Amino acid sequence: MVGGPLATTADEFTDNIGADQQKLAQNAQVLQQLSASIASAQLQEPQIQADIDKLNQQMAQTAAMVTQNQSILDGITAALAASQAKLAQEQAKLAEDKQHLADQLVIVYELQQQSTPLNNLLTSHNFNDFWQSLIETRRISGQTSASTVQVQQAEAQVRVDIVQITAQQQQQQSVVNQLVATKNELAQENATKQRALAALQAAQAADQAKVAQLTASNDNINNEIASLNAQEAAAQAAAAAAAANSGGGGGGGGGGSFIWPDSGPVSQGFGCTTFQFEAYDASCPYPHRFHNGIDIAGACGNAIVATAAGVVHIEPYDPYGYGNYIIIQHGGGWSSLYGHMSGFAVGNGATVGQGQQIGREGSTGNSTGCHLHFGINSNNQWLNPLRYLP
Repeated sequence: MVGGPLATTADEFTDNIGADQQKLAQNAQVLQQLSASIASAQLQEPQIQADIDKLNQQMAQTAAMVTQNQSILDGITAALAASQAKLAQEQAKLAEDKQHLADQLVIVYELQQQSTPLNNLLTSHNFNDFWQSLIETRRISGQTSASTVQVQQAEAQVRVDIVQITAQQQQQQSVVNQLVATKNELAQENATKQRALAALQAAQAADQAKVAQLTASNDNINNEIASLNAQEAAAQAAAAAAAANSGGGGGGGGGGSFIWPDSGPVSQGFGCTTFQFEAYDASCPYPHRFHNGIDIAGACGNAIVATAAGVVHIEPYDPYGYGNYIIIQHGGGWSSLYGHMSGFAVGNGATVGQGQQIGREGSTGNSTGCHLHFGINSNNQWLNPLRYLP
């Protein structure tokens, strides 16, 4: 009873070819995942690079605008400084003219102490009234008076200019500040894209390194499998020669002739079954159970013989399956399995001829009584033994 996958254990002739093939299958799956990851990265990389190129172009344009507008701001600032300097000059000139006017007033006072306009001036509380009175009296130089008025007008105009230029300066400074902020934002976004690109390239490089490692590992495994196959073929040739020399039976195996390994009726056949304790197989009808061999219900202690010549592999005890069991490799991808035995008559790695005793019938592992579970496998495919038995 109890089906299950064929287990192939390494011995002095075969260093677990099945395990190596499983490694190859696992490596192939990982390689497929890595290839998908690399392909995805290769698709993403041009888009990220295009984004970076676009950001670099925007940054260059913004930097040029910053330079241009900063130049305008510098010109406005220079104009403001010039106007402020001009204002200082006009104010100094006005102060000078006022001092000159005061000096003339002293002279007028001294010469015309009794002058009515001068008395009006001295009693006036308003300089502008005095100034107008002084002009009307024509006793103060007309040239000085006109100069002072012009300076006052120039000073007023300069103040207006300063107000306008200051407003222009503030407006232009706002433009420059906004451009600088935009440039900084673009730089930050560019740095983020650069980090993303670097991370993507690093991940891609790591994946490619893993691909190289797995490829090298596959080469080593394939070389090992080739070597083990050669050793197995040599062992099988030796087994066939030993069988021929010992007269242990016909050729058998390799898809040729097999003999019955035990005597007794078949208590369970090959294929889908309703027994819940058999191996799960989704392709079978409910309850989806599959029996990968036949059960031969012989007497306890019956001699179990090799169905064909080959190399013996004594498998680890399986308490939930075959109990004590043996797998014999026959060559050409063919093997046979013998389960639930009470004991062995050969050692692990022994070469045996067809019909040579390998053990005794028992009820070890998952078994309801003495019987032999017998299976035939070709290239990891379980076959119905009854097709190959005489």
